[in-house]
Amino acid sequence: MLATFPALQSTEFRKLFYSYVLSSASQWALLLGRGWLIFDLTGTTSAVGLVTFGGMAPLLFFGPIFGTLADRLDRRKMAVIAAFAGVITSTILGILTLSGVVELWHVVILAILQGTAMAGITPPSEAMIPNLVPKKHLLSAVSIRGTARHGSKVIGPFIGGIIMSIFTNGTGWVFILGAIFFLLAAMQLLRINYTQDIQENSATQQNLNFIKPMYAAANYAYQDKRLFLILSLLGIHCAFTMAFDSLLPGIAQSVGGGKETYSAITVAVGIGALITTLYVSTISKESLRGPILLISGIGSGIGIIIIGLATSPLMAIIGGFISGATQAPYMTVSATLIQQVVPDELRGRLMAFYIMIAAGFMAFMNLGFGLLADITGERMLCAIPGIAWMLIFFVITIMSIRLRFLLQNGTFSQTSK
Repeated sequence: MLATFPALQSTEFRKLFYSYVLSSASQWALLLGRGWLIFDLTGTTSAVGLVTFGGMAPLLFFGPIFGTLADRLDRRKMAVIAAFAGVITSTILGILTLSGVVELWHVVILAILQGTAMAGITPPSEAMIPNLVPKKHLLSAVSIRGTARHGSKVIGPFIGGIIMSIFTNGTGWVFILGAIFFLLAAMQLLRINYTQDIQENSATQQNLNFIKPMYAAANYAYQDKRLFLILSLLGIHCAFTMAFDSLLPGIAQSVGGGKETYSAITVAVGIGALITTLYVSTISKESLRGPILLISGIGSGIGIIIIGLATSPLMAIIGGFISGATQAPYMTVSATLIQQVVPDELRGRLMAFYIMIAAGFMAFMNLGFGLLADITGERMLCAIPGIAWMLIFFVITIMSIRLRFLLQNGTFSQTSK
């Protein structure tokens, strides 16, 4: 096991990995529970889109703050505090739902608070990785991080789906499950023996101006054309192939099976992601990153097209599996490429940008798709973006020398900067 996944040779990284699994499982379980609860309460995809946006948007809006703090303060302590905030908000939502008094505005507000908790966990956790593993194990570590995030989509929705099927008011117990996962994640973070090299002096640490440091990081990413290319493609990929969460309840209802199909599609995405990220985490050859990026980029479009065209639960589940199996390695390789070229003093902010772009595009597109779906239906809002992404990816590949070099060699050219 340790030979196959060398990053797990680090004891401290294993603890971080456990916390990744638990906090991500909580996030996916909460997303599942909120989506079906709101669809059941309102019967509209627009309301699901609003709640999904509320859960994802904090990663965009609070990313600059938490990313900057992650470069100034103790990253482990930040993540612990945020995890306990997730425990509190998830417990409140569970109690409101189980008591039968939950309303749309309750779910929206608590979804925003839960998203804020994840925004507080993610940037400092991402920035801790290079300090917990040797440089040669960085790809393995980032890949395993992807395994934890995407593979936990099996754990959270699978257990959550069973709970929703067994209990009449199952969504309330799914939220309690999310609180338990957050609590266990906080306990793992507390166990990590972590030392951080704070680059900025004490006077700067007291400065609460987040705009200037984030502007400096944004300017660095713009000037470094390697980062600009990867982050630009990342945003388009997330917007066009990964923003279908608000559409799934309606699609599940239309193909048959209701909440069981909804849970099954979500779990299938997680299983696909788990399998491929496990494979990527065993790779040490840089040359293989290019083919992985190419195949996963194309496959991301194909998977969501299949979901949009599905006429049966099985077809939708297969589409979900393909989506997860291709989206996860694309995101993993992108994150690895970013981590390898970013200096440590900017890592928290640049990973915050990575998270902001991914979550921001998914949040707004989920909201937009949710509002449009009540007019156009859910299917075309899966199929058309999938086709559009493949066309855009193909055109950029043809036009960009840097991207072609990356896809062929798995690394950046010497003239990329």
